[in-house]
Amino acid sequence: MVKAGEYGDQCMYETIEEPQVSSLLERRGGQAAPQVAGPDMGGAAASRPAHRVPASVPADMARGTAAQPGVRRVLVVDDNADAAQTVAMLLEVLGHETAVEYDPLQALAVARERSFDAFVLDIGLPGMDGHELARQIRALPQAAGALFIALTGYGQQQDRDASKAAGFHYHFVKPADVDALARALAKGTPPA
Repeated sequence: MVKAGEYGDQCMYETIEEPQVSSLLERRGGQAAPQVAGPDMGGAAASRPAHRVPASVPADMARGTAAQPGVRRVLVVDDNADAAQTVAMLLEVLGHETAVEYDPLQALAVARERSFDAFVLDIGLPGMDGHELARQIRALPQAAGALFIALTGYGQQQDRDASKAAGFHYHFVKPADVDALARALAKGTPPA
C-alpha cells in the first residue's frame, strides 16, 4: 500500500491498495500477485501486464521495427529508480513496451542503439539535465518523429517554457496524471 500524502491542499500521491492494482491489471488483461519478504521487511507486487514484451524486442527496437498498432516503445529516464520503475510499470499495464535508464549518458547511449517511439524524461537529472538530453536525442536520426514527454517536479511556467524550447511535446508535473499520460501517448506528436 502507498500511503496518501498532502502538500497544502494538493494531494501529492494517492493510496493504492493491492486490490486496486489487481483491478487495474485485470481490466487490462494482466495479473498481480502480492509478495511479502517477511515480517517487518515490507512487500511488493509482481505484475504481469497483458502485453508481454517478447524476447525479441531489443533486437526489434535496434532494427526500428514498428511496434503493434497503438503500442509505443518508450524509454523512461529518471534518476529516481522507484519513480522510473513505477512509470514503466504503468506504461506496461497500458500495453506499451518500456526500457528504463537512470543515468542520462546511459540513456543517450541506449537511444543511439535502439529505436523508440516516445521518451519520458525527468528534467532534474545529474550530469546532464533532461532538456539537454532531449536535445541530444532529438538530433538522432532514429528519434525523428518521436514523442517527448517531460515528467518532472518542476512545474512553474518558466519550467514549461524551457521544456517546450528543448523540444518536449508535453510537460507533466510529478506525480503524473496517468490518464493524461495515456492520452498523450495515444495522441502522439501534436501537429507542428
